[in-house]
Amino acid sequence: MQAPNTTAGGKLLPCEMDDACSVLDCDAVMDDYADALLSSAEGEEFVAHYCGVRYLQRPVSAKGEGG
Repeated sequence: MQAPNTTAGGKLLPCEMDDACSVLDCDAVMDDYADALLSSAEGEEFVAHYCGVRYLQRPVSAKGEGG
């Protein structure tokens, strides 16, 4: 199987072979930014794409509501 090309035309390397890869910690991102991410269609698309649809079912916190 050949490596796919990036939008710039280069070969896309698997993270095991690329020191520049960073791992997204979806639990940490959702703990810190769930309210902002899940309040817009773009945020929901980001979460679904990078973290998976199971993260879309996490409840948005009640921060700022009465306390």
